[in-house]
Amino acid sequence: MLEKKAIKENYFKVLESVYEKEEINALFKWISEDLAYLPEPQQKELFNGYLAKLALKQPLQQILGYAYFYNLKLKVNEHVLIPRPETEELVYMILQELKKTSNQEILDVGTGSGCIAISLKKNLPAAQVHAIDISEEALKLAKANATENGVEVHFKKDNALALKADDYPKFHIIVSNPPYIATSEKQNMHDNVVNFEPHLALFVEDENPLIFYDKIADFAQTNLYPNGLLLFEINQNLAVETQELIQKKGFKAQIIKDLNNNNRFIKAQLLG
Repeated sequence: MLEKKAIKENYFKVLESVYEKEEINALFKWISEDLAYLPEPQQKELFNGYLAKLALKQPLQQILGYAYFYNLKLKVNEHVLIPRPETEELVYMILQELKKTSNQEILDVGTGSGCIAISLKKNLPAAQVHAIDISEEALKLAKANATENGVEVHFKKDNALALKADDYPKFHIIVSNPPYIATSEKQNMHDNVVNFEPHLALFVEDENPLIFYDKIADFAQTNLYPNGLLLFEINQNLAVETQELIQKKGFKAQIIKDLNNNNRFIKAQLLG
């Protein structure tokens, strides 16, 4: 018989220097549910294997190979960011904007796992959702996630810093959660992020931390319909600077706080 109590005690013993007690409880609960239908010998082997990886601070979502986002189950791996709750707020914001409309054209820039694009398409079946990423590995995973969740998203490999207006239609909404963490901030971040999640999707050079916002907003100037919306997840430490940058390009931009009361999003409307 599987000694669940002893296994749990061992988890606390090994992980107490890495995680808070509440986190260990949550991790153990998720693992227990994930392994529940496997034969006991296999469960024991995986419990031990997962514990070793958790002790190295690898995110559980990567270990299990999936994460939950906006009521969807999405594959994740080392090539994509693990979807965050804050990004769910961004999706909710867009759905509130579009709940009374249909046939919208939407572009997700830097799609990663596809979490934003797939969630939007799942909740707005009449919308045409496009998504781009520079990483072929990320796009491969995003396409698999779209297929598994039964939605059609138009995926394309492209560079967010070099988007060409003629390559795309006009959009009602452009959304992006681009890299926005300055390289100098790396030392203040948790090891489970820095050591296991893709730096390509996380970090920008200190000299130009708003480069993605600058280039995407330039593209949005030409490829948004008049009064179209540009929505970003942002670095809370550069909220005002990001707002000012976008407003100078002909947008009415507002900073929006997340549920933790941090400056987390920009919602900008193209004036015209």
